Amino acid sequence: MRQGAAALGTRGGRNGMQVVVVGAGAVGGSMAVKLADAGHTVGVVARGAHLQAIRAQGLTLYDPAGAVTVPLQASDRPEDFGPQDLIVLGVKAHQIGPLLPRLRSMLRHDTVVLPAINGLPWWYFHGDVGARQPAGSPARIACLDPDGHMDAALDAAHIVGCVVHGAAEVTAPGTITANGQYRYVIGEPRHEPSARVDALADALRAAGCDPQPTARIRDAIWMKLIGNAAFNPVAALTRARMDQICASPGLLGLVRGIMLELIALTHAYGCDPQVDADTRIAIGRGIGPVKPSTLQDLERGHALEVDPLLGAPVELARRAGLAMPLTEAMLALLAELDRRVVSDAQGLRSGRRGLG
Repeated sequence: MRQGAAALGTRGGRNGMQVVVVGAGAVGGSMAVKLADAGHTVGVVARGAHLQAIRAQGLTLYDPAGAVTVPLQASDRPEDFGPQDLIVLGVKAHQIGPLLPRLRSMLRHDTVVLPAINGLPWWYFHGDVGARQPAGSPARIACLDPDGHMDAALDAAHIVGCVVHGAAEVTAPGTITANGQYRYVIGEPRHEPSARVDALADALRAAGCDPQPTARIRDAIWMKLIGNAAFNPVAALTRARMDQICASPGLLGLVRGIMLELIALTHAYGCDPQVDADTRIAIGRGIGPVKPSTLQDLERGHALEVDPLLGAPVELARRAGLAMPLTEAMLALLAELDRRVVSDAQGLRSGRRGLG
């Protein structure tokens, strides 16, 4: 990316970035609206009724400050967009692999790719010069990128890490409802400051977001994962909102146990979890009556984020010889639930084709 804050976007109009958000759902769509409303040229990749609504009436974001509607170029094909300053990956982590080769038309040598995803990312070991892991371990997480296809499809030099803190939901086609928190922790995989991270933070701040540049992006990834990997599977398996989980001593005991295992794993890989279990639970309690994203996916019949949230930590724990019995049990339960969700969705589609 061009050096310096002013250089982050001059091709998208006056002092603006050229941006495409691939996946205009709750997270990606919120960022798309904020950046477009700030004057950047923003396109989105979406599908189905959501895409049709965006094309017809723009994308609307509701939050405690009010409602904002922005017109956006919208397509269901990443190939329809030309070179960009910034590509935001707002799809679920398990959906990224097939998309990466389709980003080529949007890439210049200086294009930043910002994966705004939950869980451990496929690029986790890229540029991590201080990585602490067992000798001889592969420099990738096998359950996320088993054949190295993702690593081969996108030069990881394009990537800036991103951890999203905020709650949002697509409440109708073309409409997102958010809690008004747009906090994005962003940082280089090499764990060093950079001009492009500072420039991106400036652009997000000017768009009314709360960017937090860091030279330790993996610490931020683990900090969020400690909450997501504990709360999200419990929410999906019980259909309970965050406030309902936090009101249940039994569920909170399970959540705390999983968090303690993940905190030990964080330390085993040389990172700082930034919080203890009680502090992380308090953060979850403060979110209020929100459905975690895994529960939202379940209710929509979508595949669940099993490996980024649970499979990858269990894989890393096994490499390190670290026991995580609660996390392994939760992985088995969520994986089976995901299998049934996917099977039911496939059966429903087959039934519709038969009726046609």
